[in-house]
Amino acid sequence: MKINNYCAMFEALGFEARLKVFKYIIQSGNQGVAPKQIIQEFDLDSGTLSFHLKKLEKVQLITKTEAAKRGKYRVSPSLPKSFMQIFLVELANESAGFMPLL
Repeated sequence: MKINNYCAMFEALGFEARLKVFKYIIQSGNQGVAPKQIIQEFDLDSGTLSFHLKKLEKVQLITKTEAAKRGKYRVSPSLPKSFMQIFLVELANESAGFMPLL
């Protein structure tokens, strides 16, 4: 993957709501998550969520499956493992109550 692709991915995740949605999608695993679940979790309106999901799709962080009426979102299978590890470590640290030293 080229450096420009990584830059676009990190830029897309530079918005707090989008980053939270992405982490939530990661936590959903391969089954994915429906937009309605995301709306309920983060109290977003459907237009705002749609905007953020499109941004994440555009940089290939997530994909949409047509499994349900409105589809489900999951992490893109083409996402490099090295990129994904950043978030898996973060999620593991959060669940363990680990606070990194800065």
